[in-house]
Amino acid sequence: MKNINGKVLLLVLAVFLWLDSSSMVLAEAPYKTYTEDHNRQFVRTQDAYHPAGSIEKVGDLEFSGPSDIYIDARNRIYVADTNNHRIVVLDDEGQFIRVIGEEVLQTPVGVFVDHQGDVYAADSGLNQVVKFGADNAVKQIFARPELPLFGKNNPFKPMKVTVDKRGNVYIISEGSTNGVVQMSSNGDFLGYFGSNESKASFRIMLERFLFTDAQRAKLFKNVPPSATSIDIDQKGLIYTITQGDEGRSVKRFNISGFNLLPSDMTFHPLYTDLFISKSGNIYTISQNGIIFEYDTEGNLLFSFGAPDDGKSRIGMFINAAGIAVDASENIYVVDKERNNIQIFKPTEFTSMVHHALELYKEGHYVKSREPWSQVLNKNNLFDLAHKGLADAYYKQQLYAEAIEEYVIANDKEGYSNAFWEIRNRWLQNNLIYVLYVGIILFVLRILVRWLHRKTGVFHSVIRLKKQVFSAAFIRHVMFVSRFIKSPFEGFYGIKEERKVSLWSATFLYVLFFAEYVFALYYTGFIFNNVEPSSLILMKEIAKVFAPIALWIIANYLVSTINEGEGKFSEVYKGTIYAMAPYLLFSPIIVIVSNVLTNNDAFLYTFSSNIIVVWCAVLLFIMVKEVHDYTVRETIRNILITLFGMLILSLVAFIVYVLLDQVFDFVYSVIRELMIRAEL
Repeated sequence: MKNINGKVLLLVLAVFLWLDSSSMVLAEAPYKTYTEDHNRQFVRTQDAYHPAGSIEKVGDLEFSGPSDIYIDARNRIYVADTNNHRIVVLDDEGQFIRVIGEEVLQTPVGVFVDHQGDVYAADSGLNQVVKFGADNAVKQIFARPELPLFGKNNPFKPMKVTVDKRGNVYIISEGSTNGVVQMSSNGDFLGYFGSNESKASFRIMLERFLFTDAQRAKLFKNVPPSATSIDIDQKGLIYTITQGDEGRSVKRFNISGFNLLPSDMTFHPLYTDLFISKSGNIYTISQNGIIFEYDTEGNLLFSFGAPDDGKSRIGMFINAAGIAVDASENIYVVDKERNNIQIFKPTEFTSMVHHALELYKEGHYVKSREPWSQVLNKNNLFDLAHKGLADAYYKQQLYAEAIEEYVIANDKEGYSNAFWEIRNRWLQNNLIYVLYVGIILFVLRILVRWLHRKTGVFHSVIRLKKQVFSAAFIRHVMFVSRFIKSPFEGFYGIKEERKVSLWSATFLYVLFFAEYVFALYYTGFIFNNVEPSSLILMKEIAKVFAPIALWIIANYLVSTINEGEGKFSEVYKGTIYAMAPYLLFSPIIVIVSNVLTNNDAFLYTFSSNIIVVWCAVLLFIMVKEVHDYTVRETIRNILITLFGMLILSLVAFIVYVLLDQVFDFVYSVIRELMIRAEL
């Protein structure tokens, strides 16, 4: 009995220690880890990498201002030890192997190793890229090109370097706005590659338009930013990062210099380095120590890390300068201020994501189903897993399940393909029944009309219908259909015959908003770019009725000044009746959009545009008929009305700001009085 109790006690103690140690492991990460959802918004996720240690020195060698790090195919680590004027080589255990260029280099700030094992050091002090062989001897020097094509005044201060399999050398030169300097294996200048684009703001365009040549000459030149780091993947595609290039910080260039990555990638404005792993994932590091990992399509997998909080904890940085990843997916980051290399090991969750992603990229969608399911069991908010799982379902022809996952991942293309299969299968199985139902309904309609003519059985129904539609309010509301066939007669009925009322117009305004909300919620997934859960009712009311109110007020005021005959009530009524195409056809388009795919997108887009143009034409006719204008006067009136709407918006904003300041002043006075009263 004592033995049993002892074993139970030991088991309980072991479990307790295991749980306690697990908590300690999780607590080791002094930062939070994020991924992104389908709206490119950060969401918390499990720790992706844990700090595993740091390399402060190697034997008696200490780092001083290390600026770059690279890991080659043999998992050897190369560190650009800048202030010590050398390249330090370590093995995968962090043990010293050799030193390169100690008597040659001056300020090595970038390092790269090609497939033959030759080491390239970008030296900003020498203004050269130095190539070393396996025996540490200098094999070649890449100096500033002297060709006119390079540019007489263009700087050549190498900061980073990479080499393709043909031996072509790509150099990031500090301040080079023309792009990456490309040189042959012999040192011949081949040209510039992958230049950034300069951004012309509205202010710059205005200055160019208004200023004289002399004034424009004194302005700062609007030049594109210079790239700050570079790397190459297994396929030979060049990657660069550019600090401050909003939305385009990370680029992947094809042979033509065209960026292949999406422009809406999540980014950090202070990227300092990037590294492309063997699997093709993109790793970047910001100056304050935030690490981003992307997949090959530019989707953010993980973001983690933090700036140093003064406690010198592992996993936090003062000045992160370089990043590299080994074959085991361990991340190495050099800190230029702390003079060390910090190491991060992937968690079980990250390895699970990488395994699923690897199968997915290789086209093994069905095999990736189980790993993606395991990822979702750990974190159901990991949208990339939903997309991977949806593709797996699609390959297995489980289209209904695929659609559910595509909706969660917000993958409209995948949804369209899966829905097309479902729709096609349904049509094949049910089209004949649809035709039968149509024929039956047609025959029934003929029989009902014949029966009514013979017996008059539906006289009471017809009489009730006439009574309902003879009511003034119903008649006024139904008058909206007149604007589809005879808009001129419709507006004449508003102005001269009083065929509508303020109550019917107000009802139609409410109906207009209801249809607008209906479209927001129930437009087909493929064509709906709105997140229903994020809608705020008051905001949507303002978006709809504020422009309408501005239009009505501005048009009436402008027309009053310009001898328009329309009354305010007529403008109020005419505006909503001009929206007749939207009121009558928008719900139909919304409903139909739910059975369309991307192949049918033209139908939805064309119909929606037709309604917008149709309403605009009716609005034009409304202004012309209500105010009794000529065509030329109508165009003039509308243009002035639009300008008046802008002025009214500006006045409303100024009044809002003034009232807000008055409120703050009154509130501060009352608060001061209350404080004094308490004293």
